[in-house]
Amino acid sequence: MKHLLLLALSSFLTVSLLAQDCEGYFPAKGGTFIETKNYDAKGKLTGTSQQTILSVDQIPGGLSLKVKSESLDSKDKLQYSQELGMRCENGVFYMDMKNFLDPNTMSGFKDMEVSVDGIDLEYPSVLQIGQTLKDGDIQMKFMSGGMSIMTMSVRMFNRKVEALESITTPAGTFECYKLTYDMEIKSMIKMTVKATQWVARNVGAVKTESFDKNGKLVGYSLLTAFRN
Repeated sequence: MKHLLLLALSSFLTVSLLAQDCEGYFPAKGGTFIETKNYDAKGKLTGTSQQTILSVDQIPGGLSLKVKSESLDSKDKLQYSQELGMRCENGVFYMDMKNFLDPNTMSGFKDMEVSVDGIDLEYPSVLQIGQTLKDGDIQMKFMSGGMSIMTMSVRMFNRKVEALESITTPAGTFECYKLTYDMEIKSMIKMTVKATQWVARNVGAVKTESFDKNGKLVGYSLLTAFRN
């Protein structure tokens, strides 16, 4: 009995330590619900993103997360639903780049075969002002009957930690690191936008602003609900 208690305690401590190592800029608790609303430059609602953490499993050096992601239009009609795989290893959180794909585009190809390649986006558990973060990218090939229909890629680069700021949204007030980055999207055409994102520990993105090449605001998103 004593041996079993020690074994149980050891397992508990191992999981607790792994959870502490994986405390980063995304929640790592099963059942957590995140809602983000998207707006155009004039403040008109364009859509909603809802994510639910389905499971959190132990892997060597960290944790693996299974996340259900749903995109709704401005009238709360479901556009697209997908399952994302995220993980934390050795103090670094890796976010699935499919999280940054346009749901309108994805919904149009939902019945096709898809091959995916790329590099997950990294968020170190410790951020510092002035820090440069690694690039992330994803390439997707859509096929039907073995024939290539379209390719699409998204690349995030020039990622920098600029400041530490307090941000208030409908979900509350959060202490956030302000990140800036460039995003390049290639499909039928090539488009590059600049973005500013505020992320909070154990929460994720609280606010994001996107700008065109001339620095004009084209849209923004706000965290509107967070339950864990």
